[in-house]
This record gives sequence, C-alpha cells and structure tokens, in this order.
Amino acid sequence: MRRQRASRCPGSVGLATSIGLLVTRLRLWCGLACRIALAIAGGLLLPVHPALADDAPAFVLQVDAPDDVRPMLTRHLDIRRFATLSDLDSIELRRLAAAVPANVRSLLGALGYFSPDVHTHIGDQQPPTVTVTVKPGEPSTVRSVAITVRQPTDAPNTADLQTALQTSWSLPAGQRFSQSAWDDAKAQALQQLTHNQFPAATIAGSLADVDSDARSVALYLEIDPGPAFTFGDLAIEGLSRYEATWVQRTVRLAGLAPGQPYSLATLQAAQQQLAQSGYFDSVFLYVEPTGPSHRAPVVVKVREARRGKLVLGVGGSTDNGARLSMEHTAHRLPGIDWRALTRLKLERDARSAQTELASPLDDSGWRWLAGAKTEFLTDTSSSTRNRQYSLGRAKDTERLSRRFTLQVDQSLTRPFDGASTPPEPVRAISLHHAWHRRSYDQLPYPTEGHGLTVEVGAGSTLQPTRAPYARGRVRWQALQPLPSRQSGRVAYRLEGGAVWAAPSTPVPDAQLFLTGGDQTVRGYKLRSIGVPTASGGTTAGKLLAAGSIEWQRPWASGTASGNWETTLFLDGGAVADRASQLKPHWGIGAGVRYLTPVGPLQADLAWGVTTRKLRLHVSVGFEF
Repeated sequence: MRRQRASRCPGSVGLATSIGLLVTRLRLWCGLACRIALAIAGGLLLPVHPALADDAPAFVLQVDAPDDVRPMLTRHLDIRRFATLSDLDSIELRRLAAAVPANVRSLLGALGYFSPDVHTHIGDQQPPTVTVTVKPGEPSTVRSVAITVRQPTDAPNTADLQTALQTSWSLPAGQRFSQSAWDDAKAQALQQLTHNQFPAATIAGSLADVDSDARSVALYLEIDPGPAFTFGDLAIEGLSRYEATWVQRTVRLAGLAPGQPYSLATLQAAQQQLAQSGYFDSVFLYVEPTGPSHRAPVVVKVREARRGKLVLGVGGSTDNGARLSMEHTAHRLPGIDWRALTRLKLERDARSAQTELASPLDDSGWRWLAGAKTEFLTDTSSSTRNRQYSLGRAKDTERLSRRFTLQVDQSLTRPFDGASTPPEPVRAISLHHAWHRRSYDQLPYPTEGHGLTVEVGAGSTLQPTRAPYARGRVRWQALQPLPSRQSGRVAYRLEGGAVWAAPSTPVPDAQLFLTGGDQTVRGYKLRSIGVPTASGGTTAGKLLAAGSIEWQRPWASGTASGNWETTLFLDGGAVADRASQLKPHWGIGAGVRYLTPVGPLQADLAWGVTTRKLRLHVSVGFEF
C-alpha cells in the first residue's frame, strides 16, 4: 500500500532528465539574449539569422484528458513553456516529454487524483506533436478527520472548542478530497477561533495522509488557540477636532466594552458605527494579537472629516423639471457642539429650505433634534406654502430608526380659481412618533429584503379654530427574488394613511395626503391625485391608499446581465376625505433601469388609465 502526503505530491525526475531540463532552460535564455543583442546591435538594418527569425513552434502540445482536468493540464504543464524555443532538438524534446508524467501527477494530486495513468507520444510530423494521454482514475475521498486543539494556558477545557470545530468542519469524511478544499477547510477552522476570543490562534500542524491504492485520505489538524483575549481600553489615534468621549460612547453602544470577550464582529460593528457618524473620513479598529490578552488595548485609528462640508448638485426629473440643490454640513457648531445640516432645493414646482440641528449621542444612543423647514409647492390647481418647526429625540441603528417629535405646522393654500376671499393660514401643534425598520441585502442595489415605516401622531389645530386630530401612516416595501437570477425579482409596495378629525377641523395641508408621480403612482403628475374640488382642481385629503407591483428583470447579454434591467409595473392610488369616496387611479407601463454609482437610473413609460394619457417618468436612486 503506497502512502504520501497530499500537500507534498512528489514528482521526482531522474538525474539525467533534470540536467537535460536545466540545459534546455539555459538554451532558451541564451536564445532570448541573442535576439535582444542582435536587435540592439543592428536594429532593423541588420538581417536576423533564419533560425532566430523562424516563428514556427518547436512542437505542438496536445492533451487528451477528461474535460474536468484538461484545461488545467493544458494551462500548467511545464513543457508548454518550451514550445516557442526554435532550436529545440529531438533529444531535448524527448527529455522534456519524459518529465511530463511526473508533472501531471503533481498537478492532479492537488485535485485528489493520486493514481493517474499518463502516457506521452511524440509524432513524426514537423513540427512534431507531443500528445499527453491522461486517465486520472477515481478521485480520492476523505477517510477520516482528526482535529486536536492544544490546551491554552488560561482555559482549562478545550472540549467545547474541539466539538465546535468538528461540527462546522467543511471537509468531512466521505467528501471528495482536493488540495484547495483542504486549504479552505483549515482556513475556515482557524478563522472560527481568530474571529472569536482567540485572535492569536495558529495551525500547529496538519497532515493529509494519502492511501493511493484505496484512493482515500486521512486528515489530521492540530490548532494552537493561544490565550483567550478580552477587550481593554481604547487607544485612539488621529483625533484633534472632535471629542474622545464621542468615540468612546459610539464604540460602547456598538457592544465593545472593556472586559468583554474578543469578537471580530463586534470590532467591525463598532468600526461601522464610527464611520457612519459622519465625523470621520476613515476608521480602522483592531487588537494586536501579539500584545497582552487580558484587557487587550483596542487601537482606533481615525482620519477626521473637516468641520464643514458643502455639496452642490444639479439634476432633473419629469415631475419637477430641472433641479438645483445645496447641502451644507457643520459637524461642530461653536459653543454647543451640535451638528447642523442645511439643505436648499430649487425645482420648477417645488422649492424648499430646511435646517436640522443634532446633538452628539448620549449614553443610551439617543440624540436631540431641532429643525425648521419652509417649502413652496405648486400643484395642478393651487399653490401651498408650508412651514414646520420641530423638536425631538431620535435613535438610529443599522436596521432600526426611531424618532419622537413635537412639531408646529403652518400651511397657506391659494387656489388658482380666482377666489375673492383671501385664504387664511392654518396652524397646528402635534406630537409624532416614527418607527422605521429596514432589512435589505445591499444598498443602493437591493435585490431582496423589505422595509416598514409606521408613523403615528396626535395634536390640535391652533388657527382658525382649536380642534383635536390624529394622524397615522404606514408604508411597506418588499423585494422577492424569483427562482432563477435571470428571472429577476418582484417588488411590492403598499401605503396607507389617515387623518382622524371632525369634518370642520382645519388640518394643515402638510399633514394631509396627495399622491401621484415617479415614486408613487406613475402615469400621473406629481401630487395630482387628491380630493376633487368644485372648480375642477385637486386638494389634499384625509385618507390615502396606494400600492404597486413591479417585475424587475435583468437585461441579459450572453451570460452576463450587466447593469441594465427591464420592468413591467402596475400602480394604483387614491385620496379622499371618506372611505366610501376612495376611487383608485391606475397606472400601467414598462421601463428600464441602469445601475449608476448613486443608485438605479429609472426611465418608465406609464399609461394613466383615468387620464388616458402616456407619461414618461425619469428618476435616480432607491427610495424608501
């Protein structure tokens, strides 16, 4: 019975063959050197020796082997490197051919074939054809796996570690052996320890014992886990503009606290939270595995963002025409250390300006918010000026956002019907809670997942009369992939809203509902679906119901889908003051998507069933 180590598949060649290969390589190098010397010495004016100018190959290599191994052999056989040596004689060619079987066995051993049948034949034609015939035989399988974990100095029992490694082992008995699978299994076992509590773990020894006759492999792995690490204090580097307490608080809220067992996932979560805080351009957290294990210092390397940032933008949409925007961020206002975010947006039918102030996170992860916003909107039958002042608290995590807000709203709507009585502004004060959960696989190009937003609020009007009211809104969106990637996915969206108030209560328009446009009901103008007025216009209503179903399919080109997608969709929406008056407006159409760095570029052509008109909608970005 023959045994060998899979990681050291020998390919011994006779001494004469080895010397011959060395001589052949020296002649190859000398030939190349002669070519270079002749080109430098004589340039294009000097004739080149016919033997050197001949581009015909020294031989043609042909590999006769099964499809699963032929490409690898054709690409990696050593002999193929000498096919361009023009002065290769027959003796040297036979030496090269004699080394092929050992070379093939070495290559196939990495794939688990340890008893291949290999033959070479040199044809008589010119140039000669070297045919390599390979029958790899049956692949070897794993006969047994033995995993041993050395006893760490600070952990009296390694049975649990050993059991966990054996349970998750990726190359069990009975599975086909290959060198790559063996390497991957060892790496995965080591990562299981280095990512959790044992960052200094190493592989102390490994062996793949091959029984060529039985076509089986016995695997042995020994791991030295090293000491168990716990997190210590932060060692912050690169901090000058912002407070160290902000970094310490953010890291602790991510779950990284002194005395906690080491976890790479916890380090990555803390790093992501710091990066998303906006105070830093780059963040890197790590624990030095060669340092002390008990309360190991956590190194935090940061590159701070500037105190202020200004972003200017241009764009456009079919709903609102050209768009100019400006966004300024001040990360640390003098005196109060709050962040200020100011936005200005100018569009054809919508102009807005708003400022939001946000405090640093407190010990529980919440922050104070204060904001002011004014906007001027033009709809099909009226213009509306809204003002809003708010004060609240917010907490954001990777998948969940919560916000409590006390806000004062004022709306002034002027109809275009030429009414002689000047309108009176409507004011209200209300308390709101917004809850938003998202679970998408990736952004800005999600292919699977869902998001849910729930908003509830209650308040009282202040002008022209005082009366209570309540408001609620729910929005759900989901992406469901179809069985095959080329079939694409189906996107669903449902939205509903309601304002509960007496019929005579003057609720501000900003608290009511309108729909229609690129992101709601395609086939209709922006905010054109509402409550019909006697003059033929539309006003905001107290009830909203909307939904959409869309088939998104990759635009296949050969075997690759690329960045293009096609869509078919059906949208619907209705706005009214009473449930019995809800009349759906349907839009049906098709479109294309192109995946840009800032999100999908959408171009949709939709037919408005109610208006009996086609409408083009163009927008960029994924919104929820």
